[in-house]
Amino acid sequence: MKLPLVNSSGEYRLLDVREIVYLQTNGSGEVTIYSYDDKYKIISMVKDLSFMLEDAGFVRTDRGTVINTESIESFDGILNIVKLRTSNGEVVAPVTYKMQKQIKAYLKGVKGVSVENR
Repeated sequence: MKLPLVNSSGEYRLLDVREIVYLQTNGSGEVTIYSYDDKYKIISMVKDLSFMLEDAGFVRTDRGTVINTESIESFDGILNIVKLRTSNGEVVAPVTYKMQKQIKAYLKGVKGVSVENR
């Protein structure tokens, strides 16, 4: 599946959803989509994007964040965060208490991903 987006240089591009690391809202409806090497703008609601991307392996971790589960490096259940890999290193995304079980269940089936409960 590909999404029509505008990249950080203002160019229009069809982005394959497998390139998306995570997406996040600024709280006023504007969503930024972060890929491995760039960021994109789209005007859409996070809940709509999360529903559309669910079958592609994405999960909504809080009210304004949707992550690509393939990008998860580790999960910290005390801090309620996941670390995601990008071409620039790691980024951290929040995880609500409600979503912790779903993230842990996914990670149990994935080899090599760290789950920290301290």
